[in-house]
Amino acid sequence: MDSAFWEEAWHSDAGSVMVAERVLQGELASLRPGSALDLGCGNGENAMMLAGAGWRVTGVDCSARAIALARDAARGRGLDVRFLRRDFTKWQPDARHDLVISTYALPAGAAGQGVLRMAAQALVPGGTLLVAEWDRSMGELWGVDADEFTTVEKLLAAVPGLIVEEAGLRCIPDMYPDPADPRASHGAGARVAFLRARRP
Repeated sequence: MDSAFWEEAWHSDAGSVMVAERVLQGELASLRPGSALDLGCGNGENAMMLAGAGWRVTGVDCSARAIALARDAARGRGLDVRFLRRDFTKWQPDARHDLVISTYALPAGAAGQGVLRMAAQALVPGGTLLVAEWDRSMGELWGVDADEFTTVEKLLAAVPGLIVEEAGLRCIPDMYPDPADPRASHGAGARVAFLRARRP
């Protein structure tokens, strides 16, 4: 799924593109707010959640529509968040961060591995990387090419220099609680490849 796909997705049905947050909040309690980078920030919900908790946040997304929505929402909530429209498969951050997150936004294949390597390099010493991405097993369930998704093993392979604090498959039963939502997993729960790692 390239940048053209996401641009069209945000223009056609922005309300259903952003995935409900079911992972990050439980991971943030042990972290002291500092500088954060949200790769694939979409309409900015996670970036704004971080900003509201005291983080200085930069959100990056390839979609102009998503960035416009994010900027408008942050302004409306009185939050100071830096949002950038960039192709983050080619972009390099201009600073290092205490926290880098990527949730349901990695491109498929080698491009996604490259983004994870960039994310690891964007951490300050002691900084934390949090990644939550659809496990490839969701491909069959949703009728999508499994190669569009990832595995825990692929996440780990992309960040060999980091100290892994947790890596595994999480099942989230209430990701899409509305049974009419076409993304709902028919009671099976959403399977998410999760990685929490720290730069030495």
